[in-house]
Amino acid sequence: MTHLPLRRGIAGSPGRRAAALRGLLLAGILGTLASGCGPHPAPQTVIIAATATANEPAPVLSADIMQMLQSAGANSTGATAYVVDPATGQPVTISLTPHRPNGQVDHGPTRSQHLAANIAAVQHVLDREAARGPFDLLNTLAAATRAAPPPATLIVLSSGLSTAGGLDMRQAGWDLSPASIAAELKARGLLPNLAGYHVIFSGLADTSGRQPALPLPQQRTLTATWLAICRASGAAPCSTDEMTRPNPPSRSTTPVPAVPVPAIISVHGHGGTTTTTLPDPLLFPFDSSALLPTADSILQPVVNQARSQDLRISVTGYASPDGGTTAYNNGLSGRRAEAVSRRLRALGLPAAQIIKVTGAGTAGRSPAACLVQGQLDEAICAQLRRVVITSSPAAALSVN
Repeated sequence: MTHLPLRRGIAGSPGRRAAALRGLLLAGILGTLASGCGPHPAPQTVIIAATATANEPAPVLSADIMQMLQSAGANSTGATAYVVDPATGQPVTISLTPHRPNGQVDHGPTRSQHLAANIAAVQHVLDREAARGPFDLLNTLAAATRAAPPPATLIVLSSGLSTAGGLDMRQAGWDLSPASIAAELKARGLLPNLAGYHVIFSGLADTSGRQPALPLPQQRTLTATWLAICRASGAAPCSTDEMTRPNPPSRSTTPVPAVPVPAIISVHGHGGTTTTTLPDPLLFPFDSSALLPTADSILQPVVNQARSQDLRISVTGYASPDGGTTAYNNGLSGRRAEAVSRRLRALGLPAAQIIKVTGAGTAGRSPAACLVQGQLDEAICAQLRRVVITSSPAAALSVN
């Protein structure tokens, strides 16, 4: 497959941004509803495809999927699993239905023993898997469909952080609409044909090796992206298995690129002052001033350090100039700064140590600040949407 040069960015007014957000949330809600809360129905044919790269945990079946395989073996006279090798694309065929040595279905006292052995055999094959090439999840999906024709259940064990082939998550960015990614891949003929397959993604956003962990907003975006791709490929239904699984180290020794995620940047300046820049996806949902539940893990260390060193804290919010009026951007940046200030106090920082809370809007930047050769560059805009926390020793401030 050729690389897809995906377009970046969601430009325009707050209304357009809100519409894009509603699309993202709808994709996530549909995925959640599709995934359900219980065992999946028992299929006749199951295909299991793992990417098994060096930047992911080794592939492990979740308890929910193992229960589904057990149900398939117990309720069918010919249930079969095809475990696709990520290095060769070739499947290993394993009968899920328990059989006697003469080939007859085992309905006797050893039935449960044989059934358990069949499920264990599937995991045993996965235990030996390790990628020897690039991380191309679209190609993995295409190889899986060659293992067995539909109707079939396709279980995809992957972090979803593809960096080769039709979709390179390093280039797609975290603010691009999942629906637009799926539509562009489909328009370019880069999607596999998943018609007739029930696709279950397991382990999306599970990382290991050189791949940094994904904050919650990026986890949701990644899940919504692959569900949108799955539906655009014709699969029905598309779902996710979000059960907790063991995370053993990968067996792959083939390096694959890591996908960048929003990072915290701290700069130490004169007089003991430290300026910490927090990209907005680490703290807030898109176009919102409501803090994410995961924000505490970022803000609590700020509180602990400020208390222990008697630091004075300033909080400044910034917006990007790619959409919205000046008043809107000033208001959003101010609300975000206030939200961070309130949370710092709730986490134990004395109010007297917070000396300034400001919304700086776009800091005077025009929409041209997000353009490269006349085209919107979402990577630049993403850097402008941030909250900056400045901490200074009380003694330094008294001198100034």
